[in-house]
Amino acid sequence: MDECFLGLDIGTGSSKAAIVDIEGNVLCQASVPHKMSMPHPGWYEQDADRIWWGDLLLLCRKLIGKLQHPKESIKGVAVSTIGPCVLPIDKAGKPLRPGILYGIDTRAEKEIREIEEKLGREVIFAKTGQDLSSQSCCPKILWIRKNEPEVWEKTSKILTASGYLVYKLTGRYTLDIYSAIGYAPIFDLEKRTWDPSLAGFITEMEKLPELLWSNQVAGELTQKAAELTGLPPGVPVVTGTTDAASEALGAGVEKTGDMMMMYGSSNFFILKTENLRPVRSFWASNFLEPDSFVLTGGMSTVGSMFKWFGETFPGRSVAEWENLALESSPGAGGITSLPYFAGERTPLHDPGAKGVFFGMSLSSTPGDLYRSLQEAVGYGIRHNIEEMEKAGAHADRIMAIGGATESRQLMQIITDITGCPQNLPRQKLGACYGNAFLAAAGSNYFNSINEISRWVRMEEEIAPSETSKAIYDEGYERYRELYNSTRRLLSRPRGETGID
Repeated sequence: MDECFLGLDIGTGSSKAAIVDIEGNVLCQASVPHKMSMPHPGWYEQDADRIWWGDLLLLCRKLIGKLQHPKESIKGVAVSTIGPCVLPIDKAGKPLRPGILYGIDTRAEKEIREIEEKLGREVIFAKTGQDLSSQSCCPKILWIRKNEPEVWEKTSKILTASGYLVYKLTGRYTLDIYSAIGYAPIFDLEKRTWDPSLAGFITEMEKLPELLWSNQVAGELTQKAAELTGLPPGVPVVTGTTDAASEALGAGVEKTGDMMMMYGSSNFFILKTENLRPVRSFWASNFLEPDSFVLTGGMSTVGSMFKWFGETFPGRSVAEWENLALESSPGAGGITSLPYFAGERTPLHDPGAKGVFFGMSLSSTPGDLYRSLQEAVGYGIRHNIEEMEKAGAHADRIMAIGGATESRQLMQIITDITGCPQNLPRQKLGACYGNAFLAAAGSNYFNSINEISRWVRMEEEIAPSETSKAIYDEGYERYRELYNSTRRLLSRPRGETGID
């Protein structure tokens, strides 16, 4: 019987799954769309049973129907999800409210300030290697405790989306150590344990799940879960993780210096490092198995910025805009743009940053404007790479994934600006493919996740050209200076002009 492995990924707008054989060949795949709700401006939620669990059940049944092998050939299961999310459940394991989503949900700004005032920003950073933000789970947990006391009184456990699905499959309450960085300030980054000394007013320790490595087997598929999913009972289910980490694994991140660069609506990257490197500019974390570490970060807008541009200046397709950008030239006709149309994450951590077009004239063309945005993405990536190098973390190999990699023009511009080659993996499935390997490694079919190269192959390498290096170097300096200048303007109180 040929062994195969099931990987599932529950995303913000859709869920995907694939069954992959021991050689890394995709036997079948499926996807299903879904939505999130916004009950109040700045609040984003999803129904845990209807969407997270419902999608998992639907995908499992779809794949079992497509699989040309006996279902008993499935030897491991792994799930990744959006994260970090917050879901309180009662003693019976039932959700008490919809799951509160990750950093897009900003309801807990007041609680962030409260925790910082009580514990101190420096204490929090020393323990967790990061500052609190809308990505952090603990302010949202405190929000529930303060604003929904009837929910808090019934709360037995607080789970993430992946933790809830693992519970539904195995009956065990778990959280993977990579995702635990979202639980600042009560997760100790170096000791990889909960810190009761900082939990106090946020939550009781018994409400927190058990911490496991992502490739550890959390349990076996229960008889009830087998009946609902159509999977064989007793199959090992590993702890899993959040989607970005699985994307990195599926892209081929294997050894120190490997970097996953994900281009979607936003940008996210994961760089594998030799040790923990807590720095304020980025997010340091343990990775998916013992003695593995990463530095992560990302830009707030990439694909969403180009989508905005196309909607604001309608009448042309993406291909038409790219053709116009080709008629422009490196330097975009003297226009420099800032891509901060939704603030910026790393390395600036500036939610108040704004998008800018600078240097336009009567000779500026629509193609110049579009190309300036392409170059702005490259400058933003270069800024991140340079700041990581200052922190002692160097990217030896970049694997580029995501929808925006379909634009070879954009990929070439980014590569030329950064001077770093980008590799495009042959397999485009992403997180669910990485999860299938995680399931195989966790079920002892591989010794380590560091054997992912046995599955992942690169399809193409985009190499940098030196032709426009001087132009891009000058443009990058202007890009950096432009942010500093606009930041000073934006920081002025409303109504104050600064004119003598």
